[in-house]
Amino acid sequence: MDWGTHIMAEETVMMADSTDMDLTGDSIVVTFDAPNSFSLVVNPALPEQVRKIQWWFNMSPEGDGTEVSHEVEVDWGELTHEMLVGLHDNYEQVCAGVVRTGMDQTLTNLKGRAEDSGGMFGWLKKLFGG
Repeated sequence: MDWGTHIMAEETVMMADSTDMDLTGDSIVVTFDAPNSFSLVVNPALPEQVRKIQWWFNMSPEGDGTEVSHEVEVDWGELTHEMLVGLHDNYEQVCAGVVRTGMDQTLTNLKGRAEDSGGMFGWLKKLFGG
């Protein structure tokens, strides 16, 4: 994996009101500084393009394990589509808890893969043929 690598993902996102939404996203790696961090800019297939969604994942040794943390930046831009305006305006009620729970699980999964694959980023290298 390196800067510019594309990652495609499909998932069903469960909203707080128990409805679901199928999403497809194309992400591009914009930072790859193994074994410290990597960052993705995400372009989800939504009814209207948001300006920017970027995730950062930071890893550091902690005893015999790995500390994993993340940050996200969301710039909604000038939304006009009713669904996205509603999502933006009601984010905390509609999906913030679901996103937080999902990210907690992502961090747990990332930590496990980092520790089980010959060190931090070993699983990423295997995934992308490195």
